[in-house]
Amino acid sequence: MTLIQHHQPILFRAQPMRPDDVPARLDQAEMLARQGAVMLAWGGLPLTATLPQGVTLTPLPGAQESAEVPGLMMDAVGHVADHSWKKRRAAALLALFAGMQPRLIVLDGAPSLFRFELRPLLEMARRRDPAPGVRVWPEGATVGPELLGLVKG
Repeated sequence: MTLIQHHQPILFRAQPMRPDDVPARLDQAEMLARQGAVMLAWGGLPLTATLPQGVTLTPLPGAQESAEVPGLMMDAVGHVADHSWKKRRAAALLALFAGMQPRLIVLDGAPSLFRFELRPLLEMARRRDPAPGVRVWPEGATVGPELLGLVKG
């Protein structure tokens, strides 16, 4: 199997949990693209909007918030995100990162809810030489306590 090397300087892992979150994520991707090419690891529902110039989309298995139970993570078809879904999702994000050499990782928040993919991603990033910078967007977003030591730029 040949590994495709993506030479994108910025990896933006975006996770809009509700449809009204999408425009802000695309605005952030556009802002990041002013600093260099962006690989957008999209964890929301399928994206139908036009991507900003300089942004390449890689869809991850989609997640959304339950309309009935706030804070409950659902998959793209509305089922509770179970262990096997989380494994597929983490594997997709880690495979994308493995094929990249980003100088910067921007996380759309770093809540405990996504520690199943964020912790392995950040641990992999930390072992790189040089290790990419890591930022959490928006500034001041909650970072899960188990991720605090891994999120530094």
